[in-house]
Amino acid sequence: MEDSTIINDAAALGTALAQPRTTVNDSDDPSIPFVVVPEGYEVHDLERLFPVPARKKGTIEFRDAGSFCRAVKDSAEGGATKLYGNPRTPSFKAVFNDHGSEPGWQDHIATYACPLSIEWKTWMGNNKKQVNQEVFAQFIEDNSPDCAVPSAADMIEISRTLEAKKKVNFASGIRLSNGQTELTYEEEVTGTAAKGRLTIPEIFTLGIPVLEGGPRYAVEARLRYRIADGGKLTLWYDLLRPHKVLEDAAAEVWKLIEDTTGFKVLNGG
Repeated sequence: MEDSTIINDAAALGTALAQPRTTVNDSDDPSIPFVVVPEGYEVHDLERLFPVPARKKGTIEFRDAGSFCRAVKDSAEGGATKLYGNPRTPSFKAVFNDHGSEPGWQDHIATYACPLSIEWKTWMGNNKKQVNQEVFAQFIEDNSPDCAVPSAADMIEISRTLEAKKKVNFASGIRLSNGQTELTYEEEVTGTAAKGRLTIPEIFTLGIPVLEGGPRYAVEARLRYRIADGGKLTLWYDLLRPHKVLEDAAAEVWKLIEDTTGFKVLNGG
């Protein structure tokens, strides 16, 4: 047999093996198509040459709940769309071709990761961080618009007083009956030691959004202090149960998505 004949027969055999086939299936399950490709050959997907894709797929990330809800309402397919939520992160995902009465590809997806607001990240990032009074005073003044009780103006005044007293020696602190803390200090004035008192709130309340574009929440913070040897003052704050505030914000978004889209959000995903 000539070499050309052998080559042609081999090519024909390879072509025949590469034709699509289906499994022989005696059950009610659908047959699965397959091809046999000779070694050294590749299967190429030519969908990119179509005027439009063969089906919808892809993942889109949204930055606000409203846009996510509109995408769900616009793209929801009958019986195949499912919504998932994670209250701890928090985050939400819509799968438009999920498993329903028929299997789904689960690759046409919209997500909303509930990005945290700058204010929330700022206060959480400095939570429990012990600093000297000058650094603390500057932080409070820079972020005073977030303060609700006492007011921003009152917190600025407190911060400026703290900054002005950065060279004094603090002696002690007592809690007053009105919920404030009184710090006593000594400072040298024209060669004479003078005593003074500085009053700061024990608890102050922030009014900040938890999520980008979301409503503001009341977040309480306990103002802490420590007087070291030599009269140096260290200050910090403890946010009170911030995880519950985050949970409340996630629950509000959860309800908004369900009310707006008409879909029940499943805990998972």
